[in-house]
Amino acid sequence: MLKKVMLIAMSGACALSLVACSATPTKEETPKTTQEAKSEKEKTYPAKTVNNIEMQIKGIETTENGKGDKNIVQITMSFKNETDSKYGIGGNDFIFKSGDKTYQVKTDANNIGTEIAADKTVSGAINFELPKDVKSGEFSYQPVTFGKDKPKVLATWKISIPNNK
Repeated sequence: MLKKVMLIAMSGACALSLVACSATPTKEETPKTTQEAKSEKEKTYPAKTVNNIEMQIKGIETTENGKGDKNIVQITMSFKNETDSKYGIGGNDFIFKSGDKTYQVKTDANNIGTEIAADKTVSGAINFELPKDVKSGEFSYQPVTFGKDKPKVLATWKISIPNNK
């Protein structure tokens, strides 16, 4: 009986000593450099409201195209319709400018194209195929117009293109 009590006491002491020597830092001990690095990667862009539609860039990702000569840049956005009626939004309503060149959306990509119901929010992607040397530019909302009206830029974000994953 004394051996059992002694074994249980020693097992408990061993378990407590192993827990006390844990090398995993607690949340309070997490170095600030790790937190700062995360915030630099997750750059936030301002929300812009056009025609009572709030537009927000949620993320930007870069992948290489199949040929390896260009990058495909995918900009994920959310759109909140703050009106009483439906509002149509599509990938073709966006352009990307870098230097003196203007790029249209990659038409064979899975770009957003939907009607947003009143007081609803939708998310979707806009894709561009850009030369690899393009690292930043202006991403603009320029809705498609019909007839003789020229399209006008209604909102612009200055964005940085992240490196390929």
